[in-house]
Amino acid sequence: MTWQHRCAVVALLGMLSGDALCDQPRVETPSGTFLGGTHISKRQGRTVYTFTGIPFAKPPVDGLRFTYPLPYGEHKEIFNATREPPPCLHWDNLRGRGVVGKEDCLYLNVFTNRIPPPPDYYNTQPTIAFLHAGTWMAGSGGDGLFQPDYLLESDVCVITVNHRLGPFGFLSTEDPEAPGNYGLMDQIMALEWIHENGRYFGCMNDSVTVMGSGAGGISANLLMLSPKTRGAAYHPDDHALLHKAISHSGTAYSPHAISKDAKVQALKLSKVVGCPTATSKELMSCLKMTSPDKIVEAIPSLYLWDDEPLPFAPVVDKWQGPDAVIPDEPHHLIKHREFLQVPWLVGTNKDDGAFRVQDILKDSVLTEQLNTHWDKYGPILLDLDETSCKDPVEVSKTIRKYYLGKKKFGYESSKSFVEMMTDRFFLYPTDHATKDYARYLKSYQTYRYELVYSGRKSFLDLLHQENPHETVASMLGSAVSNPRFQNSRDSHGWGVSFLDELLFLFPSSKLDFVYKQDFKADSASQVSTHMLMLWSNFVKGSDPTPVLNGWPEDISPWGAWWEPFVNGYLYYLRIDPEMESSDVPLKEETMQFWEGLPLFENRDQNVIRDEL
Repeated sequence: MTWQHRCAVVALLGMLSGDALCDQPRVETPSGTFLGGTHISKRQGRTVYTFTGIPFAKPPVDGLRFTYPLPYGEHKEIFNATREPPPCLHWDNLRGRGVVGKEDCLYLNVFTNRIPPPPDYYNTQPTIAFLHAGTWMAGSGGDGLFQPDYLLESDVCVITVNHRLGPFGFLSTEDPEAPGNYGLMDQIMALEWIHENGRYFGCMNDSVTVMGSGAGGISANLLMLSPKTRGAAYHPDDHALLHKAISHSGTAYSPHAISKDAKVQALKLSKVVGCPTATSKELMSCLKMTSPDKIVEAIPSLYLWDDEPLPFAPVVDKWQGPDAVIPDEPHHLIKHREFLQVPWLVGTNKDDGAFRVQDILKDSVLTEQLNTHWDKYGPILLDLDETSCKDPVEVSKTIRKYYLGKKKFGYESSKSFVEMMTDRFFLYPTDHATKDYARYLKSYQTYRYELVYSGRKSFLDLLHQENPHETVASMLGSAVSNPRFQNSRDSHGWGVSFLDELLFLFPSSKLDFVYKQDFKADSASQVSTHMLMLWSNFVKGSDPTPVLNGWPEDISPWGAWWEPFVNGYLYYLRIDPEMESSDVPLKEETMQFWEGLPLFENRDQNVIRDEL
């Protein structure tokens, strides 16, 4: 007898009329019994079952700080999964909030539109494991900015995940005392929880798509490369923790994907908080005893200029041998086909770099420093140092000249500045990664896109709304706009920026509108409707525009054909109301410019070509 039937019987007997336990959705799993909540979806008015704040690992506090996560184990009592989980402890420079979150933060949230009946738990839906953005330093799986209603209305299950951030997630002394990659291992632990428990909530455990933007997109790609997902093989097997991946504006080739000076940053942090640094053991013993807030408050002192460079990120831990999380540089793993071969949907937004540029240009001091001391600050801004290239200053000069010529940094040159930052941190790493992945992929397909259409709102609008300093500026009428973009249709004036793709896929509680589910509605709603159809098709069947029985092969039932990105045929989908697959490589001449630079990620180009 199901819990619904039991509640009905109890109500008929007049024993527990109105009892809260019977009013709430209830799921019984091997890990315990969970009570959830419900809400009505934004457009279709469907019932959504929500189970929030479920711990998937033991709290990483005290002796478990700076260690790999441990399974939470079984809940002996009924767990009320209706509380909003706290974000992981971090310094929030993004929204100007200072110290935010808690160390006890390893929770996930399950959103589903059906709870299957026992004992067979049939009719479950494909699962999206969503990993948040935040450059490894900030963010949360449940911060209220995005809700998964659109995707749930497309009949997929969505599970959002917290993982440790900053030093708590990625500090490494590059030895057994602090191996690093704790945040990645948190993600893997969450995938293991999904594998064991997902189907009881209506979420398929044998069709899991890892999806994210920025650091979440990088994470999705790194998880494809990690043997910890049981993926160091040509084909997925019954034990693989993921089966498809979606990377928005971030891949394992991104400059921020891998730390190349992890031990240096660990030593710097230790000195700031007053810990001894003679040995890794002394260092880590002290950090484990240090107040967590004191550690977080030390983060701003690690930056050399503004919020650069990124002090903590995943590390290559080859020295761990078979226990390595990332056993080699990503381009080496792909070159040697040591990755999980799964379908991959990957792409960028046309103006991803605007996210960073607008932050710099609104600060006259930062802008002036770039104009007068480029040799000092340019390499830092572009993430160039001796580990990235032989001569960081000369390379940074070459990049600036290519994009800005002799122009100064400012609003008059902002489009060129945005293009430079977009290409450095988003477009070229994505182009490089997808070409290598397609070249060495033996099974399945890669699908690439570029979002060029600006919707009714941008993530920058949400960011400014969330930041108390930006809110005050807006109220006083002094919020910064960009005159170079004033004739464009986007309200914020910065083009199609970082995370803007998510607003077509997720409604936001911070905005007072939802996109219509209609191909005949306004252009923005058309783009949203099309993207949701393509993304959900990929999640369900690995192909965003599959051929349907009864349809001619030259006519798409989806309004467009998204041709796969394969070696020799570098198609990508241009996302706008027209939705056309382009067979002309994206910014080919500019990508050749980046390929010619003496960057770390380019050092094996000739070796790779010679082996083809």
